[in-house]
Amino acid sequence: MRYQKQILFREIGKEGQANLKKKTVAILGCGALGSVAAELLARAGIGKLILIDRDIVELDNLHRQSLYTEKDVGEVKVVALESHLKEINSEVKVEIYAIDLDVQNVNLLKSDVILDCTDNFYTRFVVNDYCKKVNLPWVFSSAVGASGFVYPVLQDSPCFRCVFEIPTTSLGTCDTEGVISPIIHSVASLQVSLAFQLLLKKKVEVELIYLNMWSFNLNKIKVTKKKDCPTCKEEFEFLSEKKKKEVVKMCGRELFQIRTNLKLNEIKEGKRGKKSLFLKDITLFEDGRVLIHAKSEGEAKKKLERYFG
Repeated sequence: MRYQKQILFREIGKEGQANLKKKTVAILGCGALGSVAAELLARAGIGKLILIDRDIVELDNLHRQSLYTEKDVGEVKVVALESHLKEINSEVKVEIYAIDLDVQNVNLLKSDVILDCTDNFYTRFVVNDYCKKVNLPWVFSSAVGASGFVYPVLQDSPCFRCVFEIPTTSLGTCDTEGVISPIIHSVASLQVSLAFQLLLKKKVEVELIYLNMWSFNLNKIKVTKKKDCPTCKEEFEFLSEKKKKEVVKMCGRELFQIRTNLKLNEIKEGKRGKKSLFLKDITLFEDGRVLIHAKSEGEAKKKLERYFG
């Protein structure tokens, strides 16, 4: 039996395994943390995975994004990930969206549990507002260098905004601070373990977990609600259009995302993928987004004009 060893674990058992097969997990961000979490859930026999990511696979991803291979470089991440997951467990339903999550499409996250594996705070605050509004549990995760955080956000618990302030300056990322692969797999494993507990209606301790895989420290931090937290007061400002940006620099790299009205089916040049079109150093997505390799926002806009007018 495929899941025999997992069923033998008494906290899951036959009933728990049957329940996992009925559940849907949405994974937002399919890079390092998201691809590992997706693999663990697929191997565990989850019923359905919703995969959302706005990026493509690059060569410098491969040292930590362990499910991707050299053949995937240049491919849309959700397309490559879906292919690998189907080879691992063909029974799992996989739904993919090569999009930039924002207020207009956040309802695509509707599931039993949401795993946040993104690399930016704006998206996390959108998720936080959405989940509070519709009463969905989600699990935040992040990893930079050798350390990472995991935090489950439940309806009555301190929300993400109770714990983290809106950044006013640029924060360190994998592309500016580096990252080692052990922290990725460790953080993703903690996140999936919390997902199991939430899906199986087990009691979950709402604590901010800090883990360092170089010094081997693990701390669990108690958090409390903020009295003036806008999200807990149901003031969902991140569900408005005001916070939306048309040009976004992608996580420390010389890569920019620009929203356009371009139609994928109207462009005749380039190499076509399942959800994208490739033109030299430009990738065009179905939703009109364009990823452009450039050293500055101005250069990115010039390249866009040069190729598409």
